[in-house]
Amino acid sequence: MKRKILTFPVLLLIAGLLLGACGGGGATDGSTSKPGDDQPAAGGDLSLDPANATSENALAAAGYLYEGLVAVKDGQVVGALAESWTVSDDGLDYIFNLRSGVSFHDGTTLNADAVITNFNRWFDAANSLHGTAEYAAWTGAFNGFKGETTADGKAKSQYDGIEKVNELIVLVHLNTPDPEFLNKIAAPAFSIVSPAVLTAGTGDGGTNMYKVADLKGSTLKLEPFAGYWDATSIPSQGMGVSFK
Repeated sequence: MKRKILTFPVLLLIAGLLLGACGGGGATDGSTSKPGDDQPAAGGDLSLDPANATSENALAAAGYLYEGLVAVKDGQVVGALAESWTVSDDGLDYIFNLRSGVSFHDGTTLNADAVITNFNRWFDAANSLHGTAEYAAWTGAFNGFKGETTADGKAKSQYDGIEKVNELIVLVHLNTPDPEFLNKIAAPAFSIVSPAVLTAGTGDGGTNMYKVADLKGSTLKLEPFAGYWDATSIPSQGMGVSFK
C-alpha cells in the first residue's frame, strides 16, 4: 500500500479528533463533565466521536479507525462487525451475530455488551455516556431519543431498544418497520467504540485496520492494526500525516 498524505483540512480534523477523543473528553479528575460536554457547536468538526462527526472530512477520518455492525459496499449492505443477521417477518426485530475474536485498538474485546453500550449511549439522552452533543445523525435516522413522544403520545423514535441474546448476539427492536434500517446503521456515525474509551473520554477506541501510533504537535501517525479481524485486509504500511 502506498504511503498516503492527507490534505490539511483532514489533518486538522484528525488532530482535533485525537485530542477530543470519543465524545469530548470525559473527565478523569472527579469533575462532573461527561463525554460530549466539550463538543463543538452543531456543525463543528473537532471531535473523534464518530456519533457526532458532521463534515465530510470528519466522516472520512472516522473511517480509518472505526467500524459499524454493517457497511455498504458497491451499493449493497455487507457484514462488518456483525458477520450475519436475520430480520423478523414483521420487520421489527433484527438479530445480529457478531464476529468472534474482534478486538478494539485498546485491547478490549468486542461483544454484545459493547454494542449495547453504544446503542444505549446514542438513544438515551440520560445515559452517562451521552453527554450534551447534538447526535444529529441519530435524530436524522431515527427521529428521536428515548422517552420522547409525539403529540398523540407515540414514541418519536423508530428505534425501540436493544437486548443481549448471548455474548455474540444482540437483538435490535424497532417501533415501526424501516426498510432502510441496515443502510442507516452502516453510516460512520453508528460505528462501535470501545466502552472503556467512551468511559475514559480519551483514547483510540476503534476496531478498524488502522490505529493511532503517535500524535506530536502537528504530526500524526496511523499504523496498521495487527489485531484486525480480517487479516487479509491489514495494510502493509502506516500513514504519515503532517500539517505541512
